[in-house]
Amino acid sequence: MIKTRKEIVIIGLILLMILALIGVSYAAFRFTGEGQRVNTITTGSITMTYEESSNTISLNGALPTRDATGKTRLNQGEYFDFTVSSQISGDININYEISAKDVTSSDRKIDGSNIKLYLTRLTDDGEEELMTPETYNEEASSNSYTGRPSGEMSLYTSSMNASESNRYRLRMWVDEDYNPQGDGGNLEFSVQINVYGLDGLSMEDRMMRTAGSADFHSSEYKSKVTNIVTKGDTVIPEGVIESWDISEKQNGSVIAYIEDDGSGSGTYKVTIGGEGSIIANYSMRRYFYGFINCTSIDLSYLDTSLTTDIAYMFASTYLLGEEMSLKNVIFGNHFNTSSVTNMSSVFLGCSSLTNLDLHIFRTSKVETMFQMFMGCESLLELDLSNFDTSNVTNMKYMFGACYSLVNLNLKNFNTSKVSAMSQMFDGCHSLTSLDLTSFDTSKVIDYIKMFDDLNSITEIKVTRDKWTIPSSAISNSGVTDFTYV
Repeated sequence: MIKTRKEIVIIGLILLMILALIGVSYAAFRFTGEGQRVNTITTGSITMTYEESSNTISLNGALPTRDATGKTRLNQGEYFDFTVSSQISGDININYEISAKDVTSSDRKIDGSNIKLYLTRLTDDGEEELMTPETYNEEASSNSYTGRPSGEMSLYTSSMNASESNRYRLRMWVDEDYNPQGDGGNLEFSVQINVYGLDGLSMEDRMMRTAGSADFHSSEYKSKVTNIVTKGDTVIPEGVIESWDISEKQNGSVIAYIEDDGSGSGTYKVTIGGEGSIIANYSMRRYFYGFINCTSIDLSYLDTSLTTDIAYMFASTYLLGEEMSLKNVIFGNHFNTSSVTNMSSVFLGCSSLTNLDLHIFRTSKVETMFQMFMGCESLLELDLSNFDTSNVTNMKYMFGACYSLVNLNLKNFNTSKVSAMSQMFDGCHSLTSLDLTSFDTSKVIDYIKMFDDLNSITEIKVTRDKWTIPSSAISNSGVTDFTYV
């Protein structure tokens, strides 16, 4: 079990209930909750305590309210007070964030765009430090500095560097511009108030190390791993076979452990964890390369916003006859490829994949997609219409040996900088048509066997003034010439 010196922790949240229910017609919100419990969390040199009741507040049948009125309500039940506190020892800075999450369960739900939330900070003498009311709006991205996940509204972000307590007051009302006529009345809206906190380590300080042989990548485990998952904490449970500190700076900010996968076959499950998220290395090259018996990889907590190289990330030694058993890859909201320049052979030899959802991929900085999907023999459909390929220069073998591919959407591909397309579609036996009307091939000088062995192809559509590749590039396929538009 790894004992970390600095770990990410949840900041203590003390929720003080001040009332029960309030009138529907003049409601600000009502509290819902069942009892309280006291918790103490000690991790490394930081101790956090919190007394928690239900942290859900609800509007029920409230009427539209002017901001000037909503901001000043002080009657019982018209505001919600809580305290964020911590006990810190040592030279540590804590980044924390208060957020709200829509948890409305009723079918009679008012849209969040009609809800105003107003958070203020209370001074020692009880005065409110004024802020600005905000319309409920969920963040699309997580915050790696505080641990707040995506899908919640950020209300306030701050930091602590000493043991202290900070009091806050929250009000919530229906926007004055909302017209309740015709909605049938009795609409509801509920939010859960959350507080997240991480120690003040930079993203670089919380980065995982590159693939090596000193952890689950060793020959002892690599060929026997069947499942890899990620999680948002660094807790290592009792009874694991082996565990490692896999952080770049060996500060415990990223951990991994291996345990029996429960199949009775002497195979393993790998778990990788980092508080809030796992900060991927600048290079994730070959990180899951050669895990030939792994069938599932869940990267929901992997933050790749700093990563520039993901070449061969899920690949096998395909060219030597080895294929991957991988059937499922989950890319969560943390998987950010906006800084990636190299996507060569990412899925090379992933012969068991039948589908890939890559809508989250951002590719504007990518320079090479060499062999990116080569050998994905079972892949049926691939929608890459969201790909920005304006900086790509190499697409050789990109879809080579994708034997089962029936639908391939490349409608927004910008190939104005591409010089190499040889064997790009070689062996796509199941494709019946290709729409390449967005392709500009003016820079392409290498197109040997670009369309070889397209046995089922009946049409390859291109744009006449952007297409320079001759018909002789088509061989062993179902068409003899391009369809020009």
